[in-house]
Amino acid sequence: MPALLWRWRRENCGRMPKGFIARRDEAVEAMMGFLKSPLHRRAVFLLLGKSGAGKTNALKKLGRELGKEVVNANLCLAKYVKERGAPKWMWEDLIEEGWRKFFSDLKEGDFILIDNIEIFYDFPKIGFLRIAEEECIMQKGKKAIIGVSGFVLGDKIYFCDDKRFLANASDWRGRFYDINP
Repeated sequence: MPALLWRWRRENCGRMPKGFIARRDEAVEAMMGFLKSPLHRRAVFLLLGKSGAGKTNALKKLGRELGKEVVNANLCLAKYVKERGAPKWMWEDLIEEGWRKFFSDLKEGDFILIDNIEIFYDFPKIGFLRIAEEECIMQKGKKAIIGVSGFVLGDKIYFCDDKRFLANASDWRGRFYDINP
């Protein structure tokens, strides 16, 4: 590697802009507050951000602080479907079944950190938020923090970059953090 390129990499790689670090740390505080609060009857928290906004970084930092692994939903659900060797017409049912399994495998009072849920872009009929809430509420004391590629516009939360409506922001007050710059 040329010396000039090596020096640039050494000086710039691994550094993040100050605004990025501040947003990530604020997101970690918001998620930590949600996990510790006994006041939240609903059990799902959304970490919103477009691609590259820092959702994964914030989830990993929280995971390190609490000794938890961040679950890669895309990888786990694809593996779940592949292990069953199902034909394509069954994938939607298997993905929903695998998604429910994330929550049913949790112990009472435990929580899960989930990231990379892009698999749901291809299966819009699966109400992944509704399922997460149902499963966590039915099984006492369980909570989930889900990193969602999305953003808030007005009083609406949108999923992915093509503005697919996800939820009303007022319904999620205190249960989401928009990490977008």
